[in-house]
Amino acid sequence: MQLRGITVKNVWKQGCRVLRGALFRRKTALCGRWLRVAGGVRVSKTRRSRLVLGSYVLLYRDIGLFLDSEEAVVEIGDHTFLNRRSEVMCKRHVKIGSHCAISWDVTISDTDYHALEGSEATRPVHIGDRVWIGSRATILKGVTIGEGAVIAAGAVVSKDVPPRALVAGVPARVIRENVNWSL
Repeated sequence: MQLRGITVKNVWKQGCRVLRGALFRRKTALCGRWLRVAGGVRVSKTRRSRLVLGSYVLLYRDIGLFLDSEEAVVEIGDHTFLNRRSEVMCKRHVKIGSHCAISWDVTISDTDYHALEGSEATRPVHIGDRVWIGSRATILKGVTIGEGAVIAAGAVVSKDVPPRALVAGVPARVIRENVNWSL
């Protein structure tokens, strides 16, 4: 049965996502309204680490959230989604802004999990609002991505990205400035 583009199957699917989201809330330190979880999400965290989710967040199946120290904090803003098989690895702080679109197989890490002599092993990652990250991109420790930026598929981001810039490549570099995108 279909009524103005709404099918029973779609209503059922959305209802299941909201129910899984309600059950998932107990894994968070703070969670906004209408969390939706579209399948199994792995969460590995220590007792004092904090997972903070905004309102209307959507987590697709096979996401991995790894909070690997007592002071680890992962924040995900309102209306942001993480697509299939993406992983966030955190020992200190990873902040993802609101209205972000994170594609499949994306890796975001604030740590190397080891230290080279003379360098820090862990530095926070900050992703601004309305950022689009393409499939298989990697965001490394210490990176700040400006508001409205676009990260191309397969890019390895090891340096800060200015607002509204399109970056691509390994290592990622600015390809275009003043970009606008929408879902």
